[in-house]
Amino acid sequence: MHNKVRAFMKEYHMVEEGDCVLAAVSGGADSLCLVLVLSAMCQELGIRLCVVHVEHGIRGEESIQDAQFVEQFCSQHQIPCKVFCCEALKYAREQKLTVEEGARELRYQFFRQAAEEFGADKIAVAHNQNDCAETMLFHLVRGSGLRGLSGIPPVRGQIIRPLLCVCRQEIEAYLARQNQVFCQDRTNNELIYTRNKIRSQVLPVLSEINSHAVSHINQTASFAAEAMELIDEMADQAWKKYVVVRPQGNCILQDLLQERPLIQRSVLHKALTDTAGSSRDILKLHVQQVRELFDRQSGKVLQLPYEMEAQRVYEGIFLSREKSRNIEMRRQKSFNLREQGGGWEVPQTGKLILFSKGYEINTQLLHKIPQNEEIPKKLYTKWFDCDKIKGTMRLRTRQEQDFLVIDAQGRRKKLKKYFIDEKIPQEKRDQILLLAEDNHILWVIGYRISEDVKVTEHTERILEIRVNGGSDHE
Repeated sequence: MHNKVRAFMKEYHMVEEGDCVLAAVSGGADSLCLVLVLSAMCQELGIRLCVVHVEHGIRGEESIQDAQFVEQFCSQHQIPCKVFCCEALKYAREQKLTVEEGARELRYQFFRQAAEEFGADKIAVAHNQNDCAETMLFHLVRGSGLRGLSGIPPVRGQIIRPLLCVCRQEIEAYLARQNQVFCQDRTNNELIYTRNKIRSQVLPVLSEINSHAVSHINQTASFAAEAMELIDEMADQAWKKYVVVRPQGNCILQDLLQERPLIQRSVLHKALTDTAGSSRDILKLHVQQVRELFDRQSGKVLQLPYEMEAQRVYEGIFLSREKSRNIEMRRQKSFNLREQGGGWEVPQTGKLILFSKGYEINTQLLHKIPQNEEIPKKLYTKWFDCDKIKGTMRLRTRQEQDFLVIDAQGRRKKLKKYFIDEKIPQEKRDQILLLAEDNHILWVIGYRISEDVKVTEHTERILEIRVNGGSDHE
């Protein structure tokens, strides 16, 4: 047992010399095995050991006796111990969780508190191969994806699981050799809990079919975890390409659909959990609903858990939890993303927000040039003669037939030629925003405006457009 656990801990770099390890001990067979094995290896590994026990207040006197048993055990072995008492049932009701979920949340809260009090570097919990197999089967029958089939990880942050290399049968045999008694939790036999059914009914049948069933399930979980690690790396690369993170939320660009469906789903799941701040209750259904939103028209809105909204916008899909802000923005006349003609329609007054680029564009009408005010010479604030603009203004990137009017005689220059003359790098040309009236470019944003829409002494109405945000602003 010691050699097996030691090699497993070394493989996953669970501890370093000088670490203080906090062992979570319930008093059951698994956790007593954990603390005994770690205690026997303390000197060899160069670690210090302490213990935490959480009494959940669920099983009455039996639960209190378990806490006392753990305290006595630690006292006999001279291991520092901290016991916490709580009311898991009440907590679960208040948080609208199952009893199992509520107890688990409280447990880990107390683990972290004890780790802080003891100055512990790692928190060791006693999950073993049977627990991993139960978890994998539990997720499988619920329709989990590959991540759920990865079982229980040996290391997650501060949490380490040294016993994931051994099965429950090995643990009980080890305790018998040590003549170590342990507590029996009667709730482990109650079939009202799904995991108990898997533990007492499903796994024994599978072990009859193949005596190495638990070990084989753990191997498959390990393979799934490795595959998931590779997928996560690919999804992270796709995230950087296709997701624009803004204070208002996450914008998932349409180009994500170029990727394989598996990567699409991984990125969408990551975007949902990032926006929600939690992965709990984010299901395959929600990922699929967001994926289908790409096929809907701009303005379509989808309601999701955590008061999230997914809105189909011109660039792709915008995810946000700021529900009231989104409603307000949809009511603004100025914010109306349409696909007809390409780009964003620009009204004469109002505010536009281009989520994917981080731009805020403000427009207003002025009547004649305000007294003692000069025409702006800024790169990102421009005045236009509003009455010389006859068609619909749109913000977009370049198209083949685009042109500028370059002088008072109305002579034209192709936009492509203008970019060449201005020595604008090739890679930047497709990124520059343009204010366009069909193929007539009114403003190359950050550069010049077309000559025929400039403000003169005869101008009656002035359209002021100011660009803020993004990577280009004043």
